[in-house]
Amino acid sequence: MYDSQLQKMFQASPFAQRLYEADAPLCDFLRNHAAMPLDYAALATLCTPESIESTFSSLRHARRRVMLHLIFRDINGLADLNEVLRVVSEFAEITVNVALRAAHAELQARYGTPIGSTSHQPQHLLVVGMGKLGGRELNVSSDIDLIFTYAEDGETAISDAVQSSISNHEFFARVGKRVIALLDQTDALGFVFRVDMRLRPFGDSGPLVSSFAALTDYFIKQARPWERYAWLKGRVLNALDSDIIAGQKKALMEIVHPFVFRRYHDYGAVAEMRDLHGQIRLEATKRNRLDDVKVGPGGIREIEFIAQLFQLIRGGREHALQTRSTRKALHIIAHNHLLSTAAVAALQAAYAFLRNVEHRLQYRHDQQTQSLPTVDAECFGIA
Repeated sequence: MYDSQLQKMFQASPFAQRLYEADAPLCDFLRNHAAMPLDYAALATLCTPESIESTFSSLRHARRRVMLHLIFRDINGLADLNEVLRVVSEFAEITVNVALRAAHAELQARYGTPIGSTSHQPQHLLVVGMGKLGGRELNVSSDIDLIFTYAEDGETAISDAVQSSISNHEFFARVGKRVIALLDQTDALGFVFRVDMRLRPFGDSGPLVSSFAALTDYFIKQARPWERYAWLKGRVLNALDSDIIAGQKKALMEIVHPFVFRRYHDYGAVAEMRDLHGQIRLEATKRNRLDDVKVGPGGIREIEFIAQLFQLIRGGREHALQTRSTRKALHIIAHNHLLSTAAVAALQAAYAFLRNVEHRLQYRHDQQTQSLPTVDAECFGIA
């Protein structure tokens, strides 16, 4: 039975076959764990490095195990969409935290602890997961969209071990760059996640990190309508292991919430979303991506738009709609009779089908693709 399941996986994913045949310990791991899903504790154990210095390689070994395990279970019908989305999202969140702890420790040893100039409390880099990571619906070969922010400006504390300080902004910019490298850089073991920072204030032209004050000013003076749509899914990924981090997370959400959700029914969002949808459709046409299950007509993005339009219009007054999950938002839309039960059931079924197709496209060669293949041999295991 197991051998036939392996062959089915190999036919659907040449990437999985390469992993399996090149790594004997990986084969043993799969055989010992394939029967059961990986829960949060198991994922955290896989991602725990023996030392800060081994973080880079440890995370890449962990990804190889998680991906092979997930492909095997999904292709053989042992995992459903819920499991796939949960495992990938939890794995991303755990790896971000492992990278963040390692990066912060490295920089703290060199420059000291960043201290807020007003509160005089230690400061932390908050990592905000956007998009499907924020909604805990990440796909198996996705970029992770991140935003880096921190509560207060100030400087690092001088001590006997640290003779000179740097600003909190410079400290966290260096931490952020190190986090990206730990996750995004590719070596012989591959990478962990591709990191996309373009959703930050001012995009690629903006600073890598922003203080809460700078973020507030940006929301008031510079933010564009589509950024409300993006921040709707924003979620702080930091493991809440201290009252200070919990307080900083709460303070950040108090900045973000009024930017995303209006206190009234915001029907102006309809025109904004219509314009954004038109831009995406035009771009898909220009790039000949009409067969793309994400951005093509009737694709994943359009289902997300339907859910998020109701959230932006009504979320300020109907708090249940403030969920970051597309599937949960659709459920609430049906429950509140904003769309018919039949219409929402059709959208949920289409969403599940398209996400399963998307994953099978990405299992083939571990590529970030949503385009349907044009070569018959590439279609095996996708339909």
